[in-house]
Amino acid sequence: MNNRQYYKILSTLIENALLHLYGQIAQTERFVPVIKRNEILVRFLKLRSKQHRYQALKTEFKRMLIVGRNKNGNLEVKLLDLNQLAKKFSPDTNDTQRLFDLLKLLQDEHGFDSKLYDEKSISEPEIIYVLNDHIEHCFDEHGNQTAPVSLLLDSKKAPSLINIIVDTGLFNAEMKEFNTGTFQGHIIIHPVADIIKQ
Repeated sequence: MNNRQYYKILSTLIENALLHLYGQIAQTERFVPVIKRNEILVRFLKLRSKQHRYQALKTEFKRMLIVGRNKNGNLEVKLLDLNQLAKKFSPDTNDTQRLFDLLKLLQDEHGFDSKLYDEKSISEPEIIYVLNDHIEHCFDEHGNQTAPVSLLLDSKKAPSLINIIVDTGLFNAEMKEFNTGTFQGHIIIHPVADIIKQ
């Protein structure tokens, strides 16, 4: 399954779950609390989780069901957020947008802030630096990546970023250079081949 299919199936599942929820809510004039909303969504998702067409979403089902069964969880809000992410990371966007999506995800989910690299400033640890030249010259006028883009990072966690980036499905990544003494890492990201072909 390629990225386009994955995100489409995820988005469709979430939209169907929310439509089911709102359909159930519309049948009553009473206020439906979060706990009841979670129950409705959990029942809906449990039935779908056994269907073959959703096999690729196994991990997502587990996460959604955990939120829905948690007494402090709000699965409706989680699904709304997840659907925005699914649409945001849709392969219909261009590589420039994917780079910004990647940097936002690395900040929101992994705590790595990002900045444009400035030779006059002292680089700070745990911050991902992107070369300004790469922003200007590694993408064509349509936002498609035409050359590898470098990410520079001073962190012990730099090597773990390779798998994190690849797992997003937004880019392929490789460690160009990593200094085990200073923990300076130079990561190169490339377009994902099946996205480029579509």
